Amino acid sequence: MSSETTPLIWETDLPLFSRLMLTQWTLGMLATALVMALILGTVFVAQAEWDALLPMATLIGAVTGGLWLLGILIMAVLFRGRYRVRYTLSKRGLRCDTLDNIAKQANRLAIGLGVALGKGQLLGAGLIGVSRESEEVLWSGAFQARFDPIHHTVLMRNGWRTLLWVQCTAENYAEVAAQVSQHMTRRRTSSRLAKGSPLPAYLGRSLLVLLACVPLFPLAEEYDTGLFLPIFTLCFALAMVWLINLFGWVVLGGLGLQIGLTILAQFEERQSFFNHGEVYRAYEVLSGEDFSLFLIGGLGVAILIWLCHGALRGRWLAALIADQSDMGS
Repeated sequence: MSSETTPLIWETDLPLFSRLMLTQWTLGMLATALVMALILGTVFVAQAEWDALLPMATLIGAVTGGLWLLGILIMAVLFRGRYRVRYTLSKRGLRCDTLDNIAKQANRLAIGLGVALGKGQLLGAGLIGVSRESEEVLWSGAFQARFDPIHHTVLMRNGWRTLLWVQCTAENYAEVAAQVSQHMTRRRTSSRLAKGSPLPAYLGRSLLVLLACVPLFPLAEEYDTGLFLPIFTLCFALAMVWLINLFGWVVLGGLGLQIGLTILAQFEERQSFFNHGEVYRAYEVLSGEDFSLFLIGGLGVAILIWLCHGALRGRWLAALIADQSDMGS
């Protein structure tokens, strides 16, 4: 039976201390630090707490460094530098399934502890881990293959990152590389890959989100609507750019609630400091500074609504959704 109809299946160990794995782990930690710095930095800058930026950066650096080292220790002690997987190469695509029982148990433990302790980050990490226990790229997708005969690897990459790391054995590398080239040539997989990296566009949208969210913080502080809503809106707006377009609805909800609370605050009754017993509404004594704050805040809200509209109408895809599309799923 020909290789056209018979899948090629093999099991192997991913070397966790290879240059490729260590690079990906380090970049992942740096990305985590950057996201934390952007979110917290935006909050401090919006409140003009400039003196908090250096301690914040130091703390984030220390936490990220600790997490990086913890990950290295887990790879060495728990996984012993190896991660067992199984690959299936067929005329449909190439799938990678996790076989390592320790990894599977750790993912499920993270989910259980996240639910029991109410830790969203732990729960999210577990869910992401479970979702990545089986990954597949289809030849109907849009990616290119990078072959490394020295390390017996084939990397499936889209415009900005590695979608799937294929670790071959010394014995089957030539056959795997030949079949991958054959399938991708026949299905014209790499020809569908967009020219240029989409990363600048995602970074640009992220910067726009940060700038648009800055005036929401002084608005919340001035009219005592709480900092939760601006932080909530900022986090979900960034998630809309990088994870899922549908988070745009959450952003719109957060904006609507803050706008509503700000409007209600204008009808609050206040006691006059000059005429004892006299009561007035907040909107009756709005100053030029208040109107300037409304104007800048309104501009930020308009930018966020525009970004949400583009995301929800599918005019651009979140990075994760775009990657899934490139993988052919």
